[in-house]
Amino acid sequence: MWTKLQNTARKKPPRQVAVIDPEACFGAYACSICQAACPVENCIVEAKDANGRWVCAVLIDKCIGCGLCVTIGNPTAPGKRDFGCPADYDAIDMVTYTDVVDAVAADLGSEASEPEAEPASA
Repeated sequence: MWTKLQNTARKKPPRQVAVIDPEACFGAYACSICQAACPVENCIVEAKDANGRWVCAVLIDKCIGCGLCVTIGNPTAPGKRDFGCPADYDAIDMVTYTDVVDAVAADLGSEASEPEAEPASA
């Protein structure tokens, strides 16, 4: 376990960043082991998923790609350690940084192009 949180800006983008599957995440307030494992302050936060459940989410602009949050035994986890997302959840994978940035940009682009719903009139 790291004893000091990194609170400075990263110097360059990491090769990989952590990505959490909200369907596999047990819940931000029930588990939060990934938050405890992460050495970067406010990198893994609580957010509502599509079903309104509070789950953990990684902020890709803060993730340094250390992989400490990834499940023990997960093939995307870098190196050996004894801490991380519980194996029965296995909700976190390390994904190539550029792939994540491209996916987020595409998702934001599709949201921007969707027409907004008309407000209901009273």
